[in-house]
Amino acid sequence: MGWTRQIRRNLRLRRRPDVETLEVRTLLSTQPIPASSGPTVLANGSTDFSTIIGATQARSTYGVDGSGMTVAVIDTGINYGNAAFAGGGIGPGHKVVFGYDFADNSTNATAVQQHGTAVAGLIASSSPSDLGVAPGADIADLRVFNNAGVSSFNAVANALQWVITNHSQYNITAVNISLADGGNYERNWLAQDGSVGQQVTSLIGQLDALNIPVITATGNSFNGQQGQAFPSIVPDTISVTATNASDQIVSDAQRLGTADGLNYATDLAAPGQGLTAPVDGNNVASVEGTSFAAPLVTGAVVLLQQIYEQRFGQLPTVSQLDSWLQQGADPISDPVTGITIGRLDIPGAAALIPGAPSTSNTNPGGGATNSSSPPPTPTPTPTPTPTPVTNPTPTPTPVTNPTPTPTPVTNPTPTPNPTPAPPATTPPQSNSSQTQTTPNQTTTTTPPSGPTVKVSLNGQVVDGSTNSSSSGLSSLLAVFASIFRGSSSSTGGTNSSSVNTVAIWGVSSGSSTSPQPAGKILLNTEHPGIAHPRRNPRSS
Repeated sequence: MGWTRQIRRNLRLRRRPDVETLEVRTLLSTQPIPASSGPTVLANGSTDFSTIIGATQARSTYGVDGSGMTVAVIDTGINYGNAAFAGGGIGPGHKVVFGYDFADNSTNATAVQQHGTAVAGLIASSSPSDLGVAPGADIADLRVFNNAGVSSFNAVANALQWVITNHSQYNITAVNISLADGGNYERNWLAQDGSVGQQVTSLIGQLDALNIPVITATGNSFNGQQGQAFPSIVPDTISVTATNASDQIVSDAQRLGTADGLNYATDLAAPGQGLTAPVDGNNVASVEGTSFAAPLVTGAVVLLQQIYEQRFGQLPTVSQLDSWLQQGADPISDPVTGITIGRLDIPGAAALIPGAPSTSNTNPGGGATNSSSPPPTPTPTPTPTPTPVTNPTPTPTPVTNPTPTPTPVTNPTPTPNPTPAPPATTPPQSNSSQTQTTPNQTTTTTPPSGPTVKVSLNGQVVDGSTNSSSSGLSSLLAVFASIFRGSSSSTGGTNSSSVNTVAIWGVSSGSSTSPQPAGKILLNTEHPGIAHPRRNPRSS
C-alpha cells in the first residue's frame, strides 16, 4: 500500500477498535505515481521480481500462466488502455472482463489514481517487457475509490458481495485487496462491531468457503509494534507483508508473528520494494509498499490454482493454498521483532501440490503435459475399492448354510428322551391305550403294539378312567404315546415295548407352583383338560 497518507484518529478509540464503525472511514489517500524511464529488465526478459519469487521458472516448469482464470481487483480502478492489459477495451473478449465503480455507483471504472492499475499489472500484465506473475489471467476491475481518492468499507463490502454473486460467470478464482484502514491490530476486533467491519469479515469468510482466496496487504504503518491493519487482520485472508532486495522486511511494512498473533499472524512476505508496474497511458513506474507485495502473491495463487485444477478438475481450498505458500516459502528473520516469516517462492509452493511432476516423469513432454498426468492417479484408486465390495456378494452364499442348521435342531428332540420334556413342535396325534404303573417306575409291559405311557399328576399315577378331573387326559396319553413311538422309530434304538413315564407337577388349580427339578413339565391348570406345557424356568 504505497503512496499513502495515514489518517490519524483518536488514540482513545484506537484502544477500543470494537466501538468504531467503518461506514465513513477513509481507506487510503493515494497520490500520483512518479514517472520513471521504464522497468528494470533482466537478461532473461523477466521483470525484476521474477527471479526472486521464481515466477518465470514456475510458468515454464508447469506450463501455466493463469489462462482462463479471473482476479477481482478491489482498488482505485484500472487504466485498461495500457499495453499491460492488451491495449484497450473492457468486457467479454478483453483482458479486463468487467468494470464497475462502487464508490459512485457507475459503470465507468477507469482509474484516476493509478494505484489499482499498478496492482492489476503486477498480477496479470501481458506486456512482454513487463510481465505480471500470471500474464494469462483476466481482471475484474472493482473500483471503490472516488476521484478524490476517498472510499468507505461499504463500497468494499458491496464489491465483495458482487464477487460472491458473479464469480461463476467470470470464473473469478481470487480477490486482491491492497487497502487498509491505517490501524494496527493483533486481533480482528472489527469482526464484532455490528457494522460494516463485521460484514466485510463475513463476506471474506463466504469467499473462503467458495475456495476463492482474498489476498490482502498488511499495511505500511509499522512503528515497532507488531500488528496488521484491517482487513488484513481477518484470519480468512492470505495476508502479505513486504520485503526489500536484501530479503529483509521493509521498514514501515506491518507484520505480526504467530507468537503474538496466533491465527491472525501475517501469512507471507513478498518483494515490495524496487518494483516496476504499469500506470497511466502506456507508462510504467517504480512502486513500493505492501500494496504491491500482495499482488505478487495473488498472481502466484492463480498459478497454483491452475496447476491443481489441471490435475484434479477443481480449485484447491484456501487452506491448501495457504499451506503450500507457507511451507514452500524461504524463511526470513526480522531483526526488529525477532519473528520469522516465509518469503514467497512459487516453485517451492508448486512442488507441494499433490501429483507433482516428479510422479509423472514417465510421460514424454513437459509443462502442462506433465501436470495433466496425475489425474489418472486418483482414478484407479477408487477402481479397486469397489472390487472388494463384490466379495460380500458371495458371503451371503454361506448364509444358506444356516438353512440346514435348523435340521440339527430337531436332533436335540431325541436328546430329552431320558428327560421327559416334550419338544416345541406338535407331532402327529394317534390313539393308543395306556396302562397304570407307579410313578417314576421304569418297569416294562408287553403292549400289543407301540410303547406304554404312564402319567403321574403331582406324584399320583392316573389315567383317563381313574381321574375324572382330567377329562382330556385320554387325549394327552395318546399324544405322549405318539411322541414316544415316533422317537423310538426315528432313533431306531428304543424298544417299542418299553414303559415310558411322564411326571406332571403343579396341577392344582389356582395354586402357584413351586420350582420343580429341571426337566419336569409344569401344567397350566386354568382350563380343564391339560393345556400347553412349558419348561421349568431354571432349565433355560
